[in-house]
Amino acid sequence: MSDSLSGLPPESFTLPESRPPSQHQWGPTTSGPFFTGTAEVEPMGSSYWEPYLFDYKKDGSRSMNFNQKSAMGLGHNLEFDAQVPLILNTAANPASATGSSVSQFGPGDAHLDFKYQLTDDQNTHKLLAWPALALTTDFFLPSGNASGLRPSRYGVDQFGNGTFQEGMSLLIRKRFEPFSFYGQIGDLVEDPTNVAQGYGYDNNIGTVPSGSHVRMVDGNLLYYSAALEYVLNSRRGIGFLTEFDGQSQSLHNLFFGKATAPSYSYLSAAPEVEYTWPAGKRFALTWGAGVNLPIERGDYPRIVTPMMTLTFNFFGPNGSRNSE
Repeated sequence: MSDSLSGLPPESFTLPESRPPSQHQWGPTTSGPFFTGTAEVEPMGSSYWEPYLFDYKKDGSRSMNFNQKSAMGLGHNLEFDAQVPLILNTAANPASATGSSVSQFGPGDAHLDFKYQLTDDQNTHKLLAWPALALTTDFFLPSGNASGLRPSRYGVDQFGNGTFQEGMSLLIRKRFEPFSFYGQIGDLVEDPTNVAQGYGYDNNIGTVPSGSHVRMVDGNLLYYSAALEYVLNSRRGIGFLTEFDGQSQSLHNLFFGKATAPSYSYLSAAPEVEYTWPAGKRFALTWGAGVNLPIERGDYPRIVTPMMTLTFNFFGPNGSRNSE
């Protein structure tokens, strides 16, 4: 960020320490983007619960992901987040044998992270004021089934990657009324594990052949996303978003050497809408919907993903991370 701002005259942006405490900040409570996190943290005493629905659809199969996310403000610019997906997998022709359809429901891999906010969005009316920045430390637990897979289930009994995973990401948010920009970039290391026949790799194409056992090493996973939000009505949290998200998994693991799992990459775009009702000083409910559409694919299937979310916001004595 310092490099990108170094060419600007000193008066064109505001340093983090220089905003008058009494300055009015614009920040309505909205649902925000689906894939890109926000750099602000929940204040001490505030929290939210956000159930998502991601309906991943490709030829002959679908995976309905009911992701349950919760966040709690811990004070001192720190927030704790936890996510547990509940997944319904379905396979039919051509993903399964002709004329048959199978489905199975189960939990996916749990995701825990701590977020630390580095800077505030200093002036939410000006584009060139200093943005909010935050760092996350991320941990994935292999709570989703990835072993003992049966060929007769055509992969619907796999709900996770089967590995412990650790990562970090950088988040940015800059509001300039009535717009808000979100950005996130991160890297994830997936620990090695042993997998057997029927296991589906992260690229959603390759599987371990029948009768085989593989010492799986995933390459480093780079993930990135960005969104531009236009708030039509700040009091009602009515807005529109355009979001881009992507991943790229390499052929090398940062700590464990050459990967044995296939590499892949993708880039998608999602138009989204949002609305807040009801909205009060102690509680607000935000609604969001959109569809994620494929743009570019590298050894990855074309997946169309309708999406919905609700966010139950519970505001403590210090209010919310947004203010109006």
